[in-house]
Amino acid sequence: MALQGLRSSSFSDEWTYDVFLSFRGEDTRNSFISHLYNSLNEKGIRTFIDKVDLQRGQEITPALISAIQQSRIAIVVFSQNYASSTFCLDELASILHYVRGEGRLVWPVFHGVDPSEVRHHRGSYGQALAKHEDRFRANKEKVRKWEEALSVAANLSGWHFQHRSQPEYEFISGIIEEVSKKINRALLHVANHPVGLESSVHEIISLLKLGSGERFIMLGIYGVGGVGKTTVARAVYNLIGDQFEGACFLADIREKANKHGLVQLQETLLSEVVAENNLRLGDVHRGIPIIKRRLCRKTVLLIIDDVDNLKQLQAIAGGPGWFGCGSRIIVTTRDKHLLTTHGVEKFFEVKELNVKKSLELLSWNAFKNNRVDPGYRDVLNRAVFYAGGLPLALEVIGSNLFGKTIEQWNSMLDKYKSIPNGEIHEILKVSYDSLEENEKEIFLDIACFFNKLEMSYTKEMLYAHGLHGEIGIQLLKDKSLIKIDGSNRVRMHDLIQDMGREIVRQESTLEPGKRSRLWFDEDIVRVLEENEGTEEIEIIMLHSCKYKEVHWSGVAFEKMKNLRILIIEDVCFSRGPKYLPNALRVLDWSGYPSLSLPPDFNPKNLLILSLPESCLQILKSPKVFCSLCLLDFEGCKFLTRVPNLSELPNLGGLCLDYCTNLISFHESIGFLRKLRLLSAQGCSQLEMLAPCINLRSLETLDLRDCSSFLVFPEVLGPMENTRDIYLDQTAIKELPLSIGNLIGLKKLYLRCCNGLEQLPGSIFIIPKLELVLSYGSRGFQLFKGFEIQEKQRSEAFVATIFLHCLPDIWNESLTRARFNHDLDGYCISKSETNFIQIFTLPHTLISFVLLPRATTGVPHVSGCSRILPFVEEPGKILRAFYARSGSSVSFWYCEKFPKIAICVIGGSGAEIDDSILDIRLRVFVNDSEQLICLCNYIVYKQKMAKHIIWCGLRCKQERVISTHKWNHVQVSWELQYHRPYDPYRVISDNNGIPTVNIDLSGIHVFEEENSCIENIRFTNPDNSLSQAETMRNDYRIFYSPSDLSHDRLVQLLVQLRDYISDILRMSYIHSGHAAGDPKMEFPLLNFEGLRCMFKEALNAKAPGLVPLLRGSRVEMEGVMTKEQRKEAFNPFTCVDVLKSLTRWSLFNFFMMKLTMVLLFSALLEWILHTNKHIN
Repeated sequence: MALQGLRSSSFSDEWTYDVFLSFRGEDTRNSFISHLYNSLNEKGIRTFIDKVDLQRGQEITPALISAIQQSRIAIVVFSQNYASSTFCLDELASILHYVRGEGRLVWPVFHGVDPSEVRHHRGSYGQALAKHEDRFRANKEKVRKWEEALSVAANLSGWHFQHRSQPEYEFISGIIEEVSKKINRALLHVANHPVGLESSVHEIISLLKLGSGERFIMLGIYGVGGVGKTTVARAVYNLIGDQFEGACFLADIREKANKHGLVQLQETLLSEVVAENNLRLGDVHRGIPIIKRRLCRKTVLLIIDDVDNLKQLQAIAGGPGWFGCGSRIIVTTRDKHLLTTHGVEKFFEVKELNVKKSLELLSWNAFKNNRVDPGYRDVLNRAVFYAGGLPLALEVIGSNLFGKTIEQWNSMLDKYKSIPNGEIHEILKVSYDSLEENEKEIFLDIACFFNKLEMSYTKEMLYAHGLHGEIGIQLLKDKSLIKIDGSNRVRMHDLIQDMGREIVRQESTLEPGKRSRLWFDEDIVRVLEENEGTEEIEIIMLHSCKYKEVHWSGVAFEKMKNLRILIIEDVCFSRGPKYLPNALRVLDWSGYPSLSLPPDFNPKNLLILSLPESCLQILKSPKVFCSLCLLDFEGCKFLTRVPNLSELPNLGGLCLDYCTNLISFHESIGFLRKLRLLSAQGCSQLEMLAPCINLRSLETLDLRDCSSFLVFPEVLGPMENTRDIYLDQTAIKELPLSIGNLIGLKKLYLRCCNGLEQLPGSIFIIPKLELVLSYGSRGFQLFKGFEIQEKQRSEAFVATIFLHCLPDIWNESLTRARFNHDLDGYCISKSETNFIQIFTLPHTLISFVLLPRATTGVPHVSGCSRILPFVEEPGKILRAFYARSGSSVSFWYCEKFPKIAICVIGGSGAEIDDSILDIRLRVFVNDSEQLICLCNYIVYKQKMAKHIIWCGLRCKQERVISTHKWNHVQVSWELQYHRPYDPYRVISDNNGIPTVNIDLSGIHVFEEENSCIENIRFTNPDNSLSQAETMRNDYRIFYSPSDLSHDRLVQLLVQLRDYISDILRMSYIHSGHAAGDPKMEFPLLNFEGLRCMFKEALNAKAPGLVPLLRGSRVEMEGVMTKEQRKEAFNPFTCVDVLKSLTRWSLFNFFMMKLTMVLLFSALLEWILHTNKHIN
């Protein structure tokens, strides 16, 4: 049942009318209604009856609505013509809205009409509704609401009067009897000023689900003392009590159970529900079965108020089987845990009033009206802030200040700050009195020191005080004494805090030195300066007091033998302490004024030593700090070295932030088995932490802003608990391979580490790692461990891979460049029979041959001139170089795997933010993966350059895969730029990692003993090809000039002859001649003649051919483009030139002779260049 329009007036214990009668005047006014009205009056039942018949079309007046709202029970008499009246239908809808909607009773009386006709809109009701539908075609919603109201009312429990079935007076007597029972139930006084109850009552009644058919519901109402739990429960009782066969409100259970016992409460319950006034139970256990037997068939509303003990519920409302179907039990308490223990499943917490409602309630109590005098507004706001929305406090303060002046108001509120109001204090103290000793101490610690502080810090301090904070905080929360907010901070209502502090103040009202806790700065300064300390003091917390300096002798702590926690912040002392109690478990002194701790201080129980911004230079022997858990020297400018900490087995946190003169740590820092936090950010002179670490418990390592930090320690073993490492703005240049042992690492921060070029390959096997390179952006997720088995990881090795960043704009002046980055590749054998290994190439030069765009046989490098890179390795001879477009290159070999260098060129000119170039090399032999190498290069924000990457491959010693067949080797590269990690990106998108375009993949074959170039092929040797076709497929192979024999020269000439023959044949056909024309034979192409020509050229070095070539260039104009003429000297362009000439249909014999001269002259010039590569 939904509540609608609930008003404060609904909570009143006085109704204007007991009964509201709704009827159709022309049917029953002068008969049944007249008799019913007279009978109700005779019994003293105040009844509202509309004595004027409203005419057709008239609407309900506000006075009638008010009468409905002020009536406790509504009786609706359905007669033959009731539905024909739109006024009656509107009245019915209003009754259901205001009366039943607020939980009060609505009883239908069916006078001369069958309930089913009303319920299902049949007979006269169906006819009337049909007429209304026709009349209100434009307002069908109105008719729908009438239909719904009739159905709802007809389903309620009521009476059916049939003529001649029984005398009318007997029927009316039955109604009068039921009305009398209900109105004789005494209503409860809710409050003098029921402010702010509407929403709470509304939600509670919704939780009870009245009329839903649910068999049994027990609801717990909980909240802090004085918040209005009982007031809300009374309002609910008054509103819905009439709907039950029996209703009982058992008030003040805690107090009555203590005074009179539980038996009297059981007797009161039976007396009110079953009217057994003389029942005497004698014993609780005798009363339980009697309650169950007498109430198990009754629909009961039972409210049990202010419960503080589980036995009280067990004696009065043990379970669902005790009460009849439809019963509802409501329990109010300050202890939510008690409700849970009893099996209560529905809860409602009564919250404090908001500022608006608080002002309204305070005004009613202070001024007896809701109008606020503008002159009092400031002091009213002050009082509201002090009360914190607690109705009890608002009522007490308002009543006490009734008729007082503004000055008197301010004076009283000033007094409340130091000494709480006694009435409020006693009511709130009830919750404290019910606590056990451990919980009382925790409550007082929170009230005096830790209110509004983080839960973790509060628990640490409670532990240091020797208390069980975990269970104690939960119990205080269950008893509504504290709350935990969304920021995980402990929250205590200000008045409850005042109550706790008042309890401590009462320990010694005049001498603060005799109290257990000191938090008020004036009290603390007095005790220190006057040496008034005693053994009673357990905790002192002094925060930035108003005194400029505390003038003391330094011996005030000598009498405080039981002082366990000393916290001082931002307070200046005239001198340092001469004595500190050995009982201290927390020493937190910001700006500690001495160079050392007192010589007699033997803090064996000290858990926390925090001396930030202090003058400390000398630290006592670590032996005396055997229990220490936290060491904090943040901002200590005089600290230069951290001593041996191996004798601090319990150290869990070490903070040395901004110790700007700190130079070094003792190596023991790397082996503290319980250390969870190590922070040394801003230590600008620190160069290294320790040579190696094995910190199994470490969670956070923070070295950010250590601008001199160069070397990260070796990680000796698995560290599963490390989550975050901060190395921002350090000078670190490399990370060790052993960083892969940080298997639990989630975040590695390397922002502004511009000296770091590469990450170790082992970092790719850390499963959940997110690498952060830039401020204000997400990190990168690099995990590739799923590809690597555990055994493979253990056998992995590191090899050097060279990377050179090519310039964005290439030109012909670029000839040689050195590798400018040596990267460590993380190499893993993927096969147990792997015989290939990566070896480190010596630091060599790269030579680039610049080629025109039309060059045949050389892959195109996008966005720049074509290049062909060569490695210049002193003392080594390059046997061959093979290149192709794309990310992979392959070759065939027999016998021994050759010694080769492999390279890849890729990249683009796009602008990128800080990123990571992910390099992956795979080597397959006969389709079986043998080797994978993982490597990376950190790219800081820039325009992406081209990258050329090299490494060497060779066979492991005495490892040969086969000696009798050709073996296929495929080398595959992958280059990717990582994007920042996005956990919401679809998995199939590989987290958005863009693959870098690869322009060229190449292989260099080196000279080796016992190797033969004929054992290496770059086309499949199993294919059946003619010699010319094979060589045509091999046109991308370029051989070193020093290796050219006469036989190989002849092979090259054969290849050139085949090309030229094809071109001439195509040209002749284009000129209109048939393919079989005898003119297709050209004497110039006589093979023997060409051979003799080259032999003669080799002997004479053909000095006259070059001038001939140069003199012929004039005659080439009109046939060759300027670019073709410019590149005519390049030996690799000859075939391309010939192919380009085939575009001309008129290709005369003179041009053929000239082209042949160009071709062979260029070839000779290349051959004669025997001592160096062509540049």
